[in-house]
Amino acid sequence: MTEKTDRKQVRYERNDIDAVFKKTPVFFNRVQPVKIINISKQGIAFCSHQALKRNHHLEIILSFMRGESFFLNGQVVHSFRKQSNFQYDEFVELYVGDLLAPVPLPFKYGIHFEQNYLQFMDYLIESGCKNGFEVQRRDKSGVWRGVYPK
Repeated sequence: MTEKTDRKQVRYERNDIDAVFKKTPVFFNRVQPVKIINISKQGIAFCSHQALKRNHHLEIILSFMRGESFFLNGQVVHSFRKQSNFQYDEFVELYVGDLLAPVPLPFKYGIHFEQNYLQFMDYLIESGCKNGFEVQRRDKSGVWRGVYPK
């Protein structure tokens, strides 16, 4: 009999972090922008334009608005294509030449960081406490709810 396990990791919704990734170990691989859904000390959930498979390894670059950046290695642990209707896709705006163009992000991933990055963990908590953030936890019905307002 399998047991259903609830995630105990606190997840943060942050709008002060930009993120990109590139697949590893692939030569001549481009950096791909992502839209962060939520982030924790042990992983990140994001939407992307790039199709990835489970267990794929990534190099993730997180840039905080205050100037701090972190280079983290991760692995895809959850992967699914979102609803195929274009109007429901997440978007990120990118500069293409001199124009700002919306790019759809139809894929959603859960990434587990491959190591405990202590400096990143400390900065994530400290900067969130100073700037305000929303913490997500599951309620008794299994739905993710915000605990602390932004």
